[in-house]
Amino acid sequence: MPSDLHAILLDAVSPFDEGVSALKLRALRDPEGLQPRPNRTAAVLVPVLDKPEPEILLTVRSRELPQHPGQVSFPGGAVCQTDRSAISTALREAKEEIGLDFSQVSPLGFLDRLDTISDYRVLPVVGLVRPSFVWQPDEREVSEVFTVPLRLAVDHAAFSHEQIVMPDRSYTISSLQWQGHRIWGVTAAILLNLGSRMGVSPGSQA
Repeated sequence: MPSDLHAILLDAVSPFDEGVSALKLRALRDPEGLQPRPNRTAAVLVPVLDKPEPEILLTVRSRELPQHPGQVSFPGGAVCQTDRSAISTALREAKEEIGLDFSQVSPLGFLDRLDTISDYRVLPVVGLVRPSFVWQPDEREVSEVFTVPLRLAVDHAAFSHEQIVMPDRSYTISSLQWQGHRIWGVTAAILLNLGSRMGVSPGSQA
């Protein structure tokens, strides 16, 4: 991984001032894009720990949650009326879920939007996190916090890809196994999108 992580990530993300409408849309719930827009909007923070060997920070959702219990995810959640923007949503949720103070993260830009099977349009916000950050998970929402080397997390060759064929459509489920965790679904799609934007081809070194 080259040393200037800040510059690498800035080159990979879409600038905030270009707006959300300029982003590509990836429809996980409907690969053909035939379904209407999801009814709800959410934002997640993609936290990159600024270490000599950069890491992606991920959470394991509490098994007590009604949606996606026990799954690996990024800090994030539904947009509230009081949020000024998707950036505000991502930062607020990261503060609530893992204790990430605003002063410890530099938001850099957006990744592609995703429409999910749970009826959300998700907007990922990439943030560079200070290496001194010590997470404090809210046990009501998060059962575990862990990290994955960025080099691995964005390498398409590290993921398995399963083709699912249904009568009316087919789609691919990508997943990454890391220290007993299965990273898949929206989380995997976001990581693969970041890898593509960073120019990481399968098997290459970021």
